[in-house]
Amino acid sequence: MNHWTKAGAAVLALTVLGTMAGCGGEKASSSPAKSAPVKKELKVVCNATYPPFAYKDEKGNIVGFDVDITKAVAKELGAKVVYEATPFDKLIPALVDNKADIAVSAADMTKDRQEKVDFSSIYYSKESVSVLARKDDNEIKSPEDLKGKKVAVQKGTLYVETAKRCGAEVKEYDSHDQIIKAVEDNEADALILDKPVARFYLAHGASDKLKQAAVLPGSGGFVMLLNKKDEGLQKQVNDALDKLMKNGEYDKIHDKWFADKNVDKAPAMKK
Repeated sequence: MNHWTKAGAAVLALTVLGTMAGCGGEKASSSPAKSAPVKKELKVVCNATYPPFAYKDEKGNIVGFDVDITKAVAKELGAKVVYEATPFDKLIPALVDNKADIAVSAADMTKDRQEKVDFSSIYYSKESVSVLARKDDNEIKSPEDLKGKKVAVQKGTLYVETAKRCGAEVKEYDSHDQIIKAVEDNEADALILDKPVARFYLAHGASDKLKQAAVLPGSGGFVMLLNKKDEGLQKQVNDALDKLMKNGEYDKIHDKWFADKNVDKAPAMKK
């Protein structure tokens, strides 16, 4: 399970580094913590096409695990939070250009990202990554079977390199509903998604045409991306996350989105 507190683990220190899913990875670290006054309002950008982490429900509201976690962090800091839906590959530019304080969208730590932004402590542990294929596909049964196949992934994610390392022909799309459709429509043979995201899609209609065909090992975990120019924000966010994990609030939010009994109860995604 991914319950950090139930597993008896505290928030991982920033010296514990995320790695890429699949064949190999790279390490990264973040800059030292600083002290500064807490902002009264936190501007948060997220890629709202990634259920159950962040997505728009049928009413157009941005919802998900990442949203609830950042709301809880903001509450601990006594700040209001304002969300803006932003394409995944535009998240870091928003931070660099001072248009946002935090980016939260199931993001991993990488060396390239570390040069531009700070990282929070890991707030979600990745155990495995799903490979989905069409239900009538009998060829893809393991990561090795992706060699030579057309594999759909989202632009700007680590899974672009994961697919390449598996020898696949990579097809990049802007959103995850697009990569689902690409496989359903035979534009691609398979797709790579974080397991909770794949589970969400399968529980909300994708299982009519798709199945989990293989699993890639997960490693590291997701972090919030933080504006380097915002002195003190890293420590403030990490302290808030630590408190949430110790007081049980993290477990409540985690169960809401990831417990088996709640997978099919999550709000439907806006079409």
